Amino acid sequence: RQLCLLLNAENIFHSMADILLREEDLKFASTMVHTLNTILLTSSELFQLRNQLKDLKTPESRNLFCCLYRSWCHNPVTTVSLCFLTQNYKHAYDLIQKFGDLEVTVDFLTEVDKLVQLIECPIFTYLRLQLLDVKNNPYLIKALYGLLMLLPQSSAFQLLSHRLQCVPNPELMQTTDGTKSSAGIKRMAASNIDYTELLQHFEKVQNKHLEARHQRAGRAEQLDRRVVL
Repeated sequence: RQLCLLLNAENIFHSMADILLREEDLKFASTMVHTLNTILLTSSELFQLRNQLKDLKTPESRNLFCCLYRSWCHNPVTTVSLCFLTQNYKHAYDLIQKFGDLEVTVDFLTEVDKLVQLIECPIFTYLRLQLLDVKNNPYLIKALYGLLMLLPQSSAFQLLSHRLQCVPNPELMQTTDGTKSSAGIKRMAASNIDYTELLQHFEKVQNKHLEARHQRAGRAEQLDRRVVL
């Protein structure tokens, strides 16, 4: 946060993401990505950078999104939150569909819980308001329902469930204006991003994490056996 006050925030996050992309300690990379994402989403120092990423209007912002995305893949829930920030709701939904193939741990569910809490914060006010535009944001609603289905029936489940109950009936929200919504126009600016390639990268990184976890578990089991002997 202090560095972002003194230097260019975009350059700092770009450099951090490049470094973490080459990090071999996957557990450290996941923790670091989670920390950087929390700073990005909640710190007042990053307000301008959040606005830059929110619409992805410029080539620089789209380049930064792709750079962050590749490193953020070290943490599945963090990757979804980045897609929510950048209004890439279709891709967020596609990622959540992939969660069924991941190893769902207590830590994973805790992070989903925290994301639900974050959705209720002022940072995502625009996202909650977009729930009013049911017709033009179907994948946002489907992504939120996907998170709901991942959660056990906890306080976070109740929180998100109550929020989704507030989504209006699309029949009641119909207007005579046949023009496209501004949100839909904004997202068209990001259409030149190769989301299929990004999704493949996400799967590749998560497979590495799964292998690393199994290796750590195997080493721990061997150590326990030595202690018993």
